[in-house]
Amino acid sequence: MIVAAQIAEYLKAKGCTHAFGVVGGANLTLFCEIAKKLKVVSVHHEQAAALASLYFYKASGRIAPCLVANGGAQTNAITGVLDAYQDGIPMLVISGNEMLKFARNPHPRSVGFQGIKTVEAVSWCTKAAESVDNAQGAKMALDGLYRVAMSPRQGPVWLDVPSDVANSEAE
Repeated sequence: MIVAAQIAEYLKAKGCTHAFGVVGGANLTLFCEIAKKLKVVSVHHEQAAALASLYFYKASGRIAPCLVANGGAQTNAITGVLDAYQDGIPMLVISGNEMLKFARNPHPRSVGFQGIKTVEAVSWCTKAAESVDNAQGAKMALDGLYRVAMSPRQGPVWLDVPSDVANSEAE
């Protein structure tokens, strides 16, 4: 089973029924695997995905992950993430990113083609943010972030998954 499928299984096991997002090259595998387990609603903009995730929780009491690609797609989601942070609403953002080889050797302006250093970019408006760098750590990171999102003074958390990690075999 690949990491993206493992993430989808985890979300379903936690009771997630929906996700909101915009598909892109960096999150394609995550998007497809999650769509096999949850109803994924494709929206036209990442800000809409984050706000839909926020209001889905307010209406249902269940987390609906926000799925975004890399770079500008990630920063577009920040409006909804900040709203969740300020209001203490649990949210799980799952982003795709450039392959690890680019993350380890970033260009001065970007990581690979369009990536960013996600954790640095979103840590100010999340309770926790983590980028996974191997298949073995993905499920553990997701579980830890989910617990943080639901812990007292709930709020948003962010899991960043490089595309090569999403496609790699999980344990």
